[in-house]
Amino acid sequence: MTDKTNVFAALIKAQPHFMERPLADLLPMRFMGDAAIAAYRSMLTHLDDLGLSVEEKASRLKDGQDAGKALLMIEARIGELLPSSRDEERGLAGVHGPRQGRGKFERQLPEGLNRKGIERARAIAKHPEAVAEAIDEAIENEDIPTKTAVLNKIAYKQELARVKGTRAKTQIEMAADAYLYYSKLEDALHLIPSAPPKELKEKDFLQIKAVALSIIHKLEVFNGTQSEGSAGSGRRLSQGKR
Repeated sequence: MTDKTNVFAALIKAQPHFMERPLADLLPMRFMGDAAIAAYRSMLTHLDDLGLSVEEKASRLKDGQDAGKALLMIEARIGELLPSSRDEERGLAGVHGPRQGRGKFERQLPEGLNRKGIERARAIAKHPEAVAEAIDEAIENEDIPTKTAVLNKIAYKQELARVKGTRAKTQIEMAADAYLYYSKLEDALHLIPSAPPKELKEKDFLQIKAVALSIIHKLEVFNGTQSEGSAGSGRRLSQGKR
């Protein structure tokens, strides 16, 4: 574990201008960085078992955070150096050669890159604000910034933008009170986990079941049997007991 972290740290210190390196040089550094971050995160979960002083723990944490920041910089730079997605769609390999098909384009990419890696690197390069936020949150939470944290932030913001766009259109099309009710339901939909825990204590199960049944009861009017009219003419809903 120590070898993995030391090798990456030594590599970064030995090459202070590593961001200026070509793509082919950055990919092995990324590979070593991935291994180092995994080792750092594993080590941090066992810091209390290592008998280290407070100062030593803080030093190990800072080393891990510095490594995480360096890896994110490398990943972003890789994303910048990759041929653009537009070039790829056109079958242009950029620095890799003349016009060609997508399959040949992918085969000529440097070793260590795959489709998922290309998409992630491009996403990180395009969202420096998400990188900065992930780093700040990791430092605040005494954790190590990771590519996963950045990608989750990007996905979350994209989903927020999608929902905002959908809601704006829906708000125009719906009556005010109907939209208010709709938006509250949509909020609840996103907040409720897709599946319950695999195992629950009996008392926990009963408490959760009571809330679930209350939610179901509030929505019974939409089960298709307690309303009158049609979608075209409007619909009167039975309020039931409260």
